[in-house]
Amino acid sequence: MSARLREALVSVSMGVMNSLCDETEALMDEEYVKFSNMSKELSFIRDELSSMNAFLEILADKEELDPLTKNWKNQVREMAYDIEDWIDEVMRHASQDGTAAGLIWKIIQRLSMLRTKNRISNEIRQIKARVMEVSHRHKRYKIDVSTSASKYVSVDPRLHALYADEDGLEGMDGPRNELVELLLDEGQRLRVVSVVGIGGLGKTTLANEVYKRIGDKFDCQAFVSVSQRPDMTRILANMFSQLGQEPPSQPSEVQNLINDLRKHLQDKRYFVIFDDIWEESAWDILRCALPKNEQASRVITTTRIETVAIACCSYLHEYVYKMEPLDDQQSKRLFLNRIFGSEDACPEQLRDISTEILDKCNGLPLAIVSISGLLANQATTRVEQWEHVRNSLGNKFGKCSALDSTRRILQLSYKNLPYYLKACFLYLGIYPEDYTIWKNDVVKQWIAEGFVSKVQGLDAEDVASNYFNELVNRSMISPNDVNYQNEVLSCKVHDMMLDFILSECAEENFLRINDKPNASLGLHNNVRRLSIQYDNGNHSVMDPAKNLSHVRSLAAFGGSNFLYLNPLSEFSFLRVLIVGFSDVSYKMELDFLGVCKLFQLRYLKIETNIHVQLQLPEKIGELQQLETLDIEWGSVVIPSDIICLPCLTHLIIPESTRLPDGIGNMKSLVTLQSFDLGENSIDSIRGLGQLTNLRDLKLCYSRTTISNTALCMDVLQSSLEMLCNLKYLYMYWPGICGSGLSLLNPSPRHLQTLELTYWCFPKVPEWIAELHELQVLKIAIRELSMDGFLVLARLPALTNLGLRTQVSPREGITIYSMAFPALKYFKYWCRIPRLTFEAGAMPKLERLKLRFKEIFESPSGIEHLFALKEVFLEIGGLRGKVPKRGCALSVLIMAIDMHPGCPRLKIVRCPHL
Repeated sequence: MSARLREALVSVSMGVMNSLCDETEALMDEEYVKFSNMSKELSFIRDELSSMNAFLEILADKEELDPLTKNWKNQVREMAYDIEDWIDEVMRHASQDGTAAGLIWKIIQRLSMLRTKNRISNEIRQIKARVMEVSHRHKRYKIDVSTSASKYVSVDPRLHALYADEDGLEGMDGPRNELVELLLDEGQRLRVVSVVGIGGLGKTTLANEVYKRIGDKFDCQAFVSVSQRPDMTRILANMFSQLGQEPPSQPSEVQNLINDLRKHLQDKRYFVIFDDIWEESAWDILRCALPKNEQASRVITTTRIETVAIACCSYLHEYVYKMEPLDDQQSKRLFLNRIFGSEDACPEQLRDISTEILDKCNGLPLAIVSISGLLANQATTRVEQWEHVRNSLGNKFGKCSALDSTRRILQLSYKNLPYYLKACFLYLGIYPEDYTIWKNDVVKQWIAEGFVSKVQGLDAEDVASNYFNELVNRSMISPNDVNYQNEVLSCKVHDMMLDFILSECAEENFLRINDKPNASLGLHNNVRRLSIQYDNGNHSVMDPAKNLSHVRSLAAFGGSNFLYLNPLSEFSFLRVLIVGFSDVSYKMELDFLGVCKLFQLRYLKIETNIHVQLQLPEKIGELQQLETLDIEWGSVVIPSDIICLPCLTHLIIPESTRLPDGIGNMKSLVTLQSFDLGENSIDSIRGLGQLTNLRDLKLCYSRTTISNTALCMDVLQSSLEMLCNLKYLYMYWPGICGSGLSLLNPSPRHLQTLELTYWCFPKVPEWIAELHELQVLKIAIRELSMDGFLVLARLPALTNLGLRTQVSPREGITIYSMAFPALKYFKYWCRIPRLTFEAGAMPKLERLKLRFKEIFESPSGIEHLFALKEVFLEIGGLRGKVPKRGCALSVLIMAIDMHPGCPRLKIVRCPHL
């Protein structure tokens, strides 16, 4: 398919309608269609679909749809999927036939087009008839937006938080006191404190508690709800009324209300809470009504979105209060007190199962209150009933009326997502519960599915990364791994959020989960995305009668479940394939030969282990759409025609894997991991230099013996000097200690990460001084000089440094003021830690990890590391006098204890060092 067809624009109809409109237009340019004289019919289909799509976008903002409208919407969605599949198939045949060469083949091609003409014409007429029927049904039953919108009037689900009894609150004392302290410390200037966190954490309740606690200390106060679609005239008039003034009797312009409010508040000490702000633009209007009058006035804002919170506080991060979930003990108290009146009243037989239920809530107060209300209303202490509730939390989220308030909160967050995020968010349901979802993986899957729109100046992965970050920012997903650049590398989905996702997926026929052996999919519609999540040892053969050809994403978690699937060739429209075999404990061969029939496949990830021998098809070059091939662990032979994949952008293979000669032809590669220098030819190492689009390169040497080291290093150095776009370079080569790569010229100046594991330079290479964008550096130096250390100290962007030395300067290392201006993590391996930190050194350092063989001297100046939060010491060495070693360690511990920031200290003794 052409690049134009891959520019999928995502809409409220879950990533198909806008893409389909584009593909229909593109198809009109194909010879098959021109030859069939069917452009007029396709033009009609395109226009009808565009009108339907516009209507669907309006419906997406409605909280409830009547059954008739919902049914029509589902029919449009399924029709759109089917048409897009048909277009993909036609375009594939057009692409194949377009490769014909020579007179004989051109004649055959012409005859083939004649035979195809009638078939395509008939198919287009059938599609047109189906589109017309759906369009007529819309008119026939008078489906209208207004009737759908007026069907249901929502009550603000946060309303109960304003009237909660203080005795029924749990876990509020600490946050309330901390918030009060932020608000009431000295200072006459207007101060804004913003509370941020996922819906249901209790932000409104907390703000209301603070309002009740300190509101009488101010001349006037107001508690104003903003919401996701704020009516500014109403909000400002309400604020006017609460502050002690009569609102205007006639409707007034926003500007006039702001002027009146400023005039009223100018000489007063006021306290205002703006609850539930969703957009910075709303805050930009509200803050205009707040005069900076040097009266020690205070404002609280609450929001689910971190960027909004930061903007409300004028980007003063110290006034952003991040709301945390309840801990286990607080959750237990809240849960049991609401059901039994006290913790002690809980029957013994229910204690374990109550813990399991609470585990599902993850400290979310709204979830705990909803579930405890369900159990309290049942007036039973039967274990079976509690087990039923526990099991229902996993798969019947949408069926349980007692969870409506929790669902309403989550649905509010979901409904407010921009259209381009909704499909991406629902796609996370493909992963099992409590699964660590890596950003680098999921953004590629979104792209392969067509969920990511093009943005001028950004490539698709940058746009998709922004999508991921926006979901984090909106508290829809929970950060799991965060690096020292504050980049979220992986996430998890809250259990109850996952239940909500799966409920929405079932409603939209977006994704189906098969997590029970011998369970039927039970579908009347085609399966579009399928995730198989059996436990180990539980397998079932898929119903052979079930048509799986329309599946776009297939994920098989739990090892050998994949072996019991239908043949791969049946998944003819598959775009994403994820298979996990990491639990296999015996030698086995895994046959992936059928994958070469998946002509739409864009993303293939196979997770195995050392027991698995993987068989890829010899004709993998037929996968002309393949963008990502990710094989982790295991053993695999890479087919020779992999170099013929025009779209392959990311290639990740196990160590000890040989690539075919000719890799210099793989011009589209951006990621290459792991390229084994010991397994690949010198020509292949030379070919690396031709991959000028490479940004992420991982090199390794898996052999225990080294041959042609000098030649290998010379060729590698020449290749690296040609990779001008390289950002991430990882090298793992045990036992190397020499001058190889010490003279890179030019250096890869855009490097952001340089990790040289088990590679030891004789001294700090001079070219490292040119890496002004370098953020992460892990390096070993045989003999570290003070001049070499200063090269590292001057790197302006360096946030993470792991430094290992064999010989350090005899006089020790002094870290001067403003050295390492951005460093947050410093790990230093050496024999004796002769370190001196001067005032102003490493001003942002948060974590210090020292690993040394003997401690006869204590590092000095620890007290100058003002941002320090954690110190980790690994101490080895059995030689020397114990008293001297103990004295030096005591001095170091005392210095850490006296540090004004009270950093955490952990000491581990390692005799083997």
